[in-house]
Amino acid sequence: MKKHELLLLLAALSLLGGCASFNSGDIRVDREAAEAMFSDKQVIPFSDIQVSWQSFPYRAPTDSIGEGSISKPKVAKPAPMPPEDTAELAARARTIFKEAGLYNREKGHGTLRLQLTTFGKWTYGDLFHSFLVDTGFIFLIPASLRVNYFLTADFAAAAGPVRVETEGRNKTTFHLLLAPLYPFFAPGARETGLLKQMLWRSATDVYARLKAAGGAPAELPPGPEPKEKAAVLSGPPMPPDRTWLPGQPADGQAEEGKITPEPPDKTWAVPTKESAAPAPAQITPEPTDREWKAKTAPEETPDD
Repeated sequence: MKKHELLLLLAALSLLGGCASFNSGDIRVDREAAEAMFSDKQVIPFSDIQVSWQSFPYRAPTDSIGEGSISKPKVAKPAPMPPEDTAELAARARTIFKEAGLYNREKGHGTLRLQLTTFGKWTYGDLFHSFLVDTGFIFLIPASLRVNYFLTADFAAAAGPVRVETEGRNKTTFHLLLAPLYPFFAPGARETGLLKQMLWRSATDVYARLKAAGGAPAELPPGPEPKEKAAVLSGPPMPPDRTWLPGQPADGQAEEGKITPEPPDKTWAVPTKESAAPAPAQITPEPTDREWKAKTAPEETPDD
């Protein structure tokens, strides 16, 4: 094995083992609420539990360079988790709610809808592609990745629809000195434990809300249908028809909607040219007075 290949292998092993995961959030289960839930036999369980899981995957700060603009930034959209992960979560949820006395497929009534949304969920492939490149000296200076989990439980009671929310967080820190803790705080095992704890907390909260509403679930209205994605062009657009002439319908266009102009009104009379106005009468000056003579000025005599 070459020297650089050995270094890469050691770095990968250090990454896989030089980390530890820690859970937090409002996921603590109250002991008294759990005891009351296990001992209560009056609450009617649900007959069906629907589970969905969507995720906003991890994105490095440099992944958004060149996307969108200041006036129109790119909006992050969730992506559905793989079917096998969703099926595993659904099986775990049905097991926990059945142990809590809130799920019985044969004797239950109503539907409980669980939806889990994760923010910043990462994989080891994401670490090798972006996180290791963007974070310098990752094994000498501690670096952390945080994942947020948001679980909602919707059901219907006599008073109307009810929603229960549960939040949890997972923080994974990478450092060489954390390698001894990896067997006890592995990221995958800690995520499984966090989801299990969130489901138990959600079960106790659902029981409390259902008990307060009368203890009998009702039929839950169907959820919103997923929006259909716009059709994506599979090739370049068709060139325009350059043989079309004005007055001819385009290909595939019916002539039923063709608009025909109305004929002009032929009864409209064109106004004739107005006759010229008569010329004004010629003014003849009066004859002059021929007997009138101009008076001569008196002669002036010199002063003595």
